[in-house]
Amino acid sequence: MAEWQRRFWSTTASGYVGVVTRMVLGLVLFRTMFQQFSHAEFGFWSLLWSLFGYGILLDFGFGFTAQKAVAEKTATGDIAGLSKLLATILWTFVGMALLLLVVFLAIREPFMSRMGVLPADFSSFGQAYAVFFIGLAIMFPMGLFPEILRGLQRIDLANWIGTLTTLLNFGFLYWGLTSHWSLALLMTVSVTTSILPNLLAAIYAFRRLPGISLSPKCFEWRAVRSQMGFSLTAYLVTFSNMLLAKSDQLVISLTLGVAWVAVYQAGFKMGEMLNLFSVQLQQVLSPAAAALHARGDESGLKNLLLRSSRLTFLLVTPCYLLAAVYLEPLIHLLTGMASVPRNTWWIGQALLLAIYSSQLTNGCTKRVLMMSGEEKRLLAISLAEAGANVLLSVILAYQIGVLGVAIGTLIPTLLVGWLWVVPLTLGRLKLSWRSYLAYHLRGTLVPLGGFSLILAGLVLWLPAAAHSGFLDLGWRGLLCMGPLLYLGREVIRGMARPDGPCA
Repeated sequence: MAEWQRRFWSTTASGYVGVVTRMVLGLVLFRTMFQQFSHAEFGFWSLLWSLFGYGILLDFGFGFTAQKAVAEKTATGDIAGLSKLLATILWTFVGMALLLLVVFLAIREPFMSRMGVLPADFSSFGQAYAVFFIGLAIMFPMGLFPEILRGLQRIDLANWIGTLTTLLNFGFLYWGLTSHWSLALLMTVSVTTSILPNLLAAIYAFRRLPGISLSPKCFEWRAVRSQMGFSLTAYLVTFSNMLLAKSDQLVISLTLGVAWVAVYQAGFKMGEMLNLFSVQLQQVLSPAAAALHARGDESGLKNLLLRSSRLTFLLVTPCYLLAAVYLEPLIHLLTGMASVPRNTWWIGQALLLAIYSSQLTNGCTKRVLMMSGEEKRLLAISLAEAGANVLLSVILAYQIGVLGVAIGTLIPTLLVGWLWVVPLTLGRLKLSWRSYLAYHLRGTLVPLGGFSLILAGLVLWLPAAAHSGFLDLGWRGLLCMGPLLYLGREVIRGMARPDGPCA
């Protein structure tokens, strides 16, 4: 049995505990914020945290490099070489973080003016802005330590740490929101609990790597020079992925105004939660693919990609269908809206479909191909999709409003995924479309068919009300998912079975 198969379910289980915790608490927190904040406050908060995602762009792909180096150099015992590499990356990040902080503090007032912040909100928003970027400057270099955990094959530990800090974040933010704390104080709580998992990862990393030194004296640029080609490609892929994931809020703020971000977020949230659920299945893929590629195990790579892709198809498809069918009550549950505007409902449907399609075409494929020599092709694909996304979103935002931004995300996702990514995958695996589809339907057709029949029966004979609560929606989901999990148990168990022919 391959190493990734031995660790698959322990990593996945810890991931799902974390994701369920974040989903449930996030639902409560999202609704509380939506009700307690003004539209301008909610939009500004959402905009700042969407910018947080762009912080990863400043690592220039060195996060992937650190993960790979830890795995390789701990295996060979080259702690001195690992110290030079990690120290160089860490102190480079520290310098960049300080520069980032100075720049964003200097542009605070013009930034807020351009984002449409009203003069009456400048003081409170400005304090929250400063707290956010100070926190970001601390978080950025410390983000190296979770990558070290991944290199040490302890993704499960990173997941448990994340769950703990999610609980702390929720508890303090809920207390603060209901007690009407200032925006700056709420932001302080949020960034502090975001720094905590990186700090805990650092403590564990030092315990697992005795003899490691991250002193500035170990700084040596030559230690990372040989990794620059892969790092730069990984960076550009990450950049394009960030544009896909985070650009919509910025486009809306620049074209329509920051208050419209709140309208968009109400529809966006379910797509985000579907993506959060899906990626838990794929956490082990990148390090597993790197190890298999290094050994030249083409059969193992094929097995890894096909099995993970089929499991994603089996488990994400019913989640998408449930979210699409019950989108209106889900949005009501998230936001507390008395009635869900049709514009918001259509935004939610467009983004759900975009996320679902992306998971089928890109979710497993990009993680495996990135670590198996196809990073340059993936770079071309990612840049093309991101560019088309931003361009279409801007054009359609001016033409049809906030819904146009969602449509501008959906169209490139569908076209690039099915007409470019999947054909690349088929070529890499030396499979025909027919064989690829047949493999995915084998073992999944019956469970998905049973699921669809139950869901159709519920929609026709026991339709959910627009204001259905968590329990009402929950029993419907359990009724549909129970038979699917039972009928699809062979596909699920197959993830931890010894490698064999897959197609």
